[in-house]
Amino acid sequence: MPKIFSKLVFGLSITSAIGLYCFALAPSALAKNPNKNSTPTSTTSNTTTTSSSVKCSLTDVFIGSVSASACQGPFSGNDTGAGNPLLTELNNGLFNVGTNVTWELVGKSDSSQNNQFGFQAQNDSSTGTWSLDQALDSGPSTFVISLKSSTSYSAYLFQNINLSQTGLEGIFNTIGVSLAGNGKSGKDLSHASLFKASYVTIPETPQRTPEPATIAALGFCVVGALRVLKKKPLVQA
Repeated sequence: MPKIFSKLVFGLSITSAIGLYCFALAPSALAKNPNKNSTPTSTTSNTTTTSSSVKCSLTDVFIGSVSASACQGPFSGNDTGAGNPLLTELNNGLFNVGTNVTWELVGKSDSSQNNQFGFQAQNDSSTGTWSLDQALDSGPSTFVISLKSSTSYSAYLFQNINLSQTGLEGIFNTIGVSLAGNGKSGKDLSHASLFKASYVTIPETPQRTPEPATIAALGFCVVGALRVLKKKPLVQA
């Protein structure tokens, strides 16, 4: 009887030890061989589209029914302010609009300073209108409208525009500057800026006109030469 009891206890001990060992290995085995029929856990991402995926388009800005001639952007930072970043780039040839051209900032939608032509735009909106109180020139005008939204801006060129035909109002859309969280619309406009191109006509170098004294001296020389020819006898053959 004692021998049978000892064998029983020994058998139970071995069984328990094996069971504990298998239980300890179970988590790692499940990790290495997950159940193929189990449903994976999904995570939701709140990542928003960055300005690096945004590109300006000619149809982002219109004057009347005329879209921009060219565009550049978006660029990081502010279009105006310290260093005049966009003005500097324009004067360095950001757009190919010919030679002997200089650019100047002539209006901002969030400031009345140096706003020579009554430039306005609907700030705090991703789409809206912009306008002028008067034409930039008596004839065709070349100008740039810059849209600043969030931490980026894009520049839109209008070249040789006859404002008497297009009118003084247009529309804008910031989708080419910085995207909102939904990735389908632009962020609200911080401000718009107006830059005007002026072409400098370099005068032709005038031909040098002889001075009166020089003309008189030349006249005396001609008269003297004629007198000498008259007095000189002709040589007969």
